[in-house]
Amino acid sequence: MKLSKRTEPHFRMTESGMLLIATRTAGHPQLQFPPLEFVHGDEPVEQVPIGPFGQLYTYTLVHPGKDSEPYALAMVDFEPGVRAFGRLICKDGKAPAIDSTMRIVPSELPDGSPDYAFEAVSGESA
Repeated sequence: MKLSKRTEPHFRMTESGMLLIATRTAGHPQLQFPPLEFVHGDEPVEQVPIGPFGQLYTYTLVHPGKDSEPYALAMVDFEPGVRAFGRLICKDGKAPAIDSTMRIVPSELPDGSPDYAFEAVSGESA
């Protein structure tokens, strides 16, 4: 059986802002984020952009150790029913309130690779 690997990034910049890319197939009709990485056979994969805004579902602060700076991670809900996980940017050290409107923004991984993060839309911090 043929196995195909998805190679496209799971986010993209558009004129309206950064979007995440969810996927679905006939065999997996529920949207999935991060997107399906492998597809069996020649089944077509539908790419569905989500964002650029969502609602903060929850977050946590991670304290990795005395030699590393703490950072925040969040789960954000997007229409049409996708919950995404990623870094949370806390402006001025303040965590946003649950249900705050979040925006997807460009970010970088520690190795410099492009990635995405979430930040509260102005005026929505606790």
